[in-house]
Amino acid sequence: MRKLTLGLLLTALLISASVLAYQVGTNGPPDPSKPYLMVNLVYNFDVYQRPFFFMPKSHPSYVIWLEEKESGYRKSIFVTRKAGKNDWSFAKRRPEAIPVWYGVNKIEKRQSSFDIDAISGATPTNTMVQICWQIPDDFKGKAVDIYIEANNSFDFNDYYTRKKGTPGYSGANGQPSLVWKASLDFTDQSLRDISPQLIGHGHLFGENHRLFEDISSITTAAKTFQDIRISYVNP
Repeated sequence: MRKLTLGLLLTALLISASVLAYQVGTNGPPDPSKPYLMVNLVYNFDVYQRPFFFMPKSHPSYVIWLEEKESGYRKSIFVTRKAGKNDWSFAKRRPEAIPVWYGVNKIEKRQSSFDIDAISGATPTNTMVQICWQIPDDFKGKAVDIYIEANNSFDFNDYYTRKKGTPGYSGANGQPSLVWKASLDFTDQSLRDISPQLIGHGHLFGENHRLFEDISSITTAAKTFQDIRISYVNP
């Protein structure tokens, strides 16, 4: 009886953890009878640094967006709130946080009505976060690229340092934001799970919105997530 009770307790804890790790995307829980995307991000706490020794480790800021291959139409899925609003606790602005997406966001605002509050959320703090997004009608049957840009401050290495005057001096940024990419075809009924590939980084100080492909000086930042898994759920 005692073993049974312990087993039930462990099961309840696992279910609770799973619920806590669930992060709803922009338009509420998806309708399971219609196609939707599910993005699973597993944090890698081993590589995160403390801003100061007395402060806890910070979670990365990140954003997820889609780009239709044929038209170039962009649609943001999720962005952590402080990064999305570019409003931080100890700084008025941090253009270096997710600079590639800041450029995408400018284009997105011109393409359609855009509400940052509709896609932003507090940085999830569990080991894993799951973001679900219902695929809207204007993306159905289209080929798209999905991007994830992430950044965690103070992740210095031998190249990106605190030392002024060195080529990799980065202020508080540490290593720059990194961008992962995966290609999806919403006409492919067999597509289920894919893992995006690291393709480059943003500007170290956010002075432009370019994607820089040279990642030879990137170390721990490439391990910001233990795993990134994108699932295309098509009932």
